[in-house]
Amino acid sequence: MKYFKLMTIVLTILFAISCSNDSTAPDSFGNVTLKITDAPMHYDQFMKANVTIDKIEIGNSLDPSSFIVLRDTPMKVNLLGLVNGITQTMASLDIPEGDYNMLRLYISTTEMVMKNGNSYSYDMGLHGFSSSGMMQNGMMLNNRNKSIDIPLEHILTVTNGSLHEYLLDIDVENSFMLNGVSFTGTGPNMIMHMNGFTFRPMMRFVNMHNAGMIYGTVYGPSGNLPDATVTILQNGEVYTTTHTNFNGKYALIGIPEGSYTIIVEKSGYILNPVGNESNTGTLNIAAGSKIIVDFSMIIGN
Repeated sequence: MKYFKLMTIVLTILFAISCSNDSTAPDSFGNVTLKITDAPMHYDQFMKANVTIDKIEIGNSLDPSSFIVLRDTPMKVNLLGLVNGITQTMASLDIPEGDYNMLRLYISTTEMVMKNGNSYSYDMGLHGFSSSGMMQNGMMLNNRNKSIDIPLEHILTVTNGSLHEYLLDIDVENSFMLNGVSFTGTGPNMIMHMNGFTFRPMMRFVNMHNAGMIYGTVYGPSGNLPDATVTILQNGEVYTTTHTNFNGKYALIGIPEGSYTIIVEKSGYILNPVGNESNTGTLNIAAGSKIIVDFSMIIGN
């Protein structure tokens, strides 16, 4: 009888331990979401700038076996559709607790489609990346893995139930290097010709929980100004650029905390000396901030 009671107690304890482990295991994960956007190009003769992303991994650079696949289904993204604050989710996955310091991005092909129907492609597997060495924020082209290694600015510590969101901003104008460019015609009838391009990835990677945004409208004497170039600088260096849409609107998202200056340019126009006084100073971006900056321009010499 005593033996039976002892066994009952042991089994009860083992069952309790098992239940306790089962109840905590599902909570040992945090979510990581990756989104993509585009710093657009000033040419208006393209309808698509496609990037095919085959795989995304996250891990710790000190432990090659630590890398976890966030996405392994190829996705084709038209970057020209992701401008002025529009984003697309690349991956959203619960990953185990731990410290992560690197993202690996695998891009197989890129493609440019012109409005006249001409299409050009660049195969990374065939040609490799057209540059090597460091990119913005310490990113490295890894020709051995055929990947882009993106070190995180700060170690990502995933804990139970934690949420993390990152933004990948690809600079189309400086990533798609056009070859053999020429123009025929003038004014609105001008047509651009090219014989291809090479892909030199230039991008920035931002922790959205430590970032804000700047948005607004650029006005001209006769209304809103499309295709004006809006640039933000940090310590005198260009951080990122965008262009106003057909309504003269612009948005710069994923701007890390810090101090910046902002300028606007458009051929044939200059900044109006009246009404822009508050736009020429320092902008202080805080996490989650949304700052409206409108500009007024007049016809220049």
